[in-house]
Amino acid sequence: MISYQFDKDKANAALLYISREISDSDGMSDKYAALKILYFAEKKHLVEFGRLITNDRFAALKFGPVPSSSYDLLDYGASFTQIDNKKVIPNEEPNLKKLSKSDILCLDESIKENKELTFGELKKKSHDKAYHNAFDNGIQWLSIEDIATQEGADPSLIGYIKEYYQAVNFSKCLTN
Repeated sequence: MISYQFDKDKANAALLYISREISDSDGMSDKYAALKILYFAEKKHLVEFGRLITNDRFAALKFGPVPSSSYDLLDYGASFTQIDNKKVIPNEEPNLKKLSKSDILCLDESIKENKELTFGELKKKSHDKAYHNAFDNGIQWLSIEDIATQEGADPSLIGYIKEYYQAVNFSKCLTN
C-alpha cells in the first residue's frame, strides 16, 4: 500500500477553485459535486503526471469514493461557510500559487467534463472498479494502485508512482 501525506494547502486551493467554477448564482456550490470533480481530477493527474494533486486518501463510502481530508475542509475549514449538508460558499479566492500548471489543467478538464452532471450521474461515474475493489470487499480506502490500473496505467507507470511516493515519504522522514 502506498503511503502519502495530505497537502492541506493544495486541497484547499483546489476546492476553492472548483467551488468557484461550479457555484450557482448565489455563490453556493454543491459539496458532493466538488468532491467528485476533485476525485476525477486526481485520477486524471495520477495517470498523466504520476502523482496525485492533494495526496488525499479516498474513502470507499456508500455514495462513492470521497477524498477524505478534503471533505473535512469543506465541512470544517475556515475557507468555506457551510450552508447545509449539501452546499457551501467559498469565503476566499483560491491561492493559485499552491497549484501547479498540471494541477490546474486536470482540475479544468474535470470541471468541464463533470460540472453539468447530476448527483446520480456523478455517483454512477464514481462507482468505478477501484471503488468496487475496496467497497465490495469491506476495505475503507481505495488503493492508489487500483486507481492507476483502472485508468489504464501500465506497470512501468505504477512502478514510478510507487517509487515517487516512497521517495516523498523518505524525504519527509529526513526533515522530521
